[in-house]
Amino acid sequence: MKIFTIATAALGLAVLSGCANVEPRPQCDFYAYKRNFALAEQGPQRLVPRVPGSITEMPLNYANVTDVGITNKILVQATSAQRNPDGSVRAFARLVNCSDHTLQVEGRATFFNEGQIESEPATAWTRLILSPHTYQSYATHSTNPDAALYLIELREGS
Repeated sequence: MKIFTIATAALGLAVLSGCANVEPRPQCDFYAYKRNFALAEQGPQRLVPRVPGSITEMPLNYANVTDVGITNKILVQATSAQRNPDGSVRAFARLVNCSDHTLQVEGRATFFNEGQIESEPATAWTRLILSPHTYQSYATHSTNPDAALYLIELREGS
């Protein structure tokens, strides 16, 4: 009888623990991001202004959130690029919606040659719909085989 009571109590605890308050995933830590911001944006390739200090240097091969309206709503989890067989470059950024609301985010990319000169006009803005606490990737590709570097811009969609 004692074993039956212990088993019943254990089963009851297991059922109750299934009702525990579970946080939605993924969870974002903007404090950690801001603490490590300089490290996160470090890279050997940067767009540097002609007049030092006139504007902020921008890291290349990276996604830059240009809209203050979403800086505390999305995080860029990863960026990457690969060269396609035709010589063009495919760039992507994986975005995480850290909010409790569906977000519209728009992305576009500018591709540069090795000399940091635009190799082609910026791509058109592409809209992404991100459900709460989910991730989605933005991807685009260059049309010019001279493209070697990229800068992805992100803003809130309207």
